[in-house]
Amino acid sequence: MLAIYPLAVQSGIDSDRFWELDFDELMVQIIANNRNRMDDMRMRAVMDHKQAEMMAFALNDPSKMPSVEEAYPFIKTVTKSVAEPEWKQDQLLLMQQSQKIKTARKFKKTT
Repeated sequence: MLAIYPLAVQSGIDSDRFWELDFDELMVQIIANNRNRMDDMRMRAVMDHKQAEMMAFALNDPSKMPSVEEAYPFIKTVTKSVAEPEWKQDQLLLMQQSQKIKTARKFKKTT
């Protein structure tokens, strides 16, 4: 178990947590950490390639450069899901109405 300790810590397992896990749990965690690291590297490679592609458009023929939504399709779904909830709109309306009432009361006191 001591021989695997440096590899486990290098893989991302906390040194204190290492001693609480058995061998099977350690292996599952190490494999999961390595897969997550590889997924991050793949995503970074794709984004780097996409950025280089966009830079090529910008330098060579800016008129053919795709929009952000076309270049990064996942942005469309993110902006749709970020829509303001209805209770926020109601809260904003109530705050505006209360501000109008406060203003009217101040005006009434001064006259």
